[in-house]
Amino acid sequence: MTDTTSPRTRRRRNSLTDDEILDAAEVVAAGGFAALTMRAVADALGASPMALYRYFATKDELVDALLDRVLGRIEFGDESGDGDPRADLDDFAHRHLALLLAHPWAVAPLVAHPLPGPNAFPIGERALAILERAGLTGDDAVALFSGILALNYGWASFAISRDEPDAASSMARLFATTAPGLPRTAAVAVEMQRYGSDEHYDRVIARLLDTVG
Repeated sequence: MTDTTSPRTRRRRNSLTDDEILDAAEVVAAGGFAALTMRAVADALGASPMALYRYFATKDELVDALLDRVLGRIEFGDESGDGDPRADLDDFAHRHLALLLAHPWAVAPLVAHPLPGPNAFPIGERALAILERAGLTGDDAVALFSGILALNYGWASFAISRDEPDAASSMARLFATTAPGLPRTAAVAVEMQRYGSDEHYDRVIARLLDTVG
């Protein structure tokens, strides 16, 4: 029997755009970052892998462009320059965390690629400007800014794992078998099941920002 199926037509090498490639790469990454390969992206576009190298010379270059694109999506609040620095920094921290939670697939890669491109720098500039208004500069400002980023990346990881299917029931079973011999742990068994929650984040960031005037 003759196969009458038409062969798949691949797109011409010069018919793609950077944005199309990044759109396809984000779809692939959202399904599991480990699956992000040049071939997977090319297949999603109906193109050959070699066609992508005209736009991104390596996979690392593609990954950096994709992560930089994510960082460029942060939405800053209005800042007049004369507001309460602590409130502005709290707003900054929450907005940065919201960006991470909106792109859960990007959290781990961003830890490994903290400066993937130019969009990372306005984030730091924003935080440093607020800290300067609070009287913090130099090492003190960099340390506190770094602390917020570290908290947010870790917290986003907590929140993402908390939302995994069966995460709550697995934790409950673990506490049921382990906590009875650990009185202090047993006393906070209910609270521990809210780890990574918005409420707990608010408590932690408030404590961290108590150092800001």
